[in-house]
Amino acid sequence: MRFTPLIVLTAVTAIAIATPAAAKTESFRAALDGTAIPTTTGSPAHGRVTVKVDTKSQRVSVELDVQGITLDQLNDALVAKPIGPVHFHQYRTADDVEAVLPVPYGANYRATKTGFHVSMRNYAYAEGAKLLNDQDTFEEFVDALNAGKIVINIHTDKFPDGEISGKVMPN
Repeated sequence: MRFTPLIVLTAVTAIAIATPAAAKTESFRAALDGTAIPTTTGSPAHGRVTVKVDTKSQRVSVELDVQGITLDQLNDALVAKPIGPVHFHQYRTADDVEAVLPVPYGANYRATKTGFHVSMRNYAYAEGAKLLNDQDTFEEFVDALNAGKIVINIHTDKFPDGEISGKVMPN
């Protein structure tokens, strides 16, 4: 049997359409401090976060290290709530800001010599968005991360609106 270019092209196209898109893990980073909007607190505290997003499972992993803020300084009211004192906020405009993903307080927070560490692995985006009653889809969250419109914010008793923050950017 002889294969014409049209038959080969048709077969290749059919296979490509039938094959699901490969999942990938996207990585993001941020440096946190108290000197940039929205947290112009002047706080000497600082931190670093690495965020990994699994596009197939729609799960988010966070590794956060903070120096200069201790666990007992975190916002007590937010520690007591399911959403916790660390959140990802989306900045659509300066006046349109919304919490889009919490980092719930619990065993994933631990004290360090100079502050605290949070390790949240494979957290379902839908579960976190539901805690905040956020209507954004996972895809909208990932698009906002890639566009540099997401900020991570650490809320403390001294600065309930946030003591330190950082813009989350693609690696």
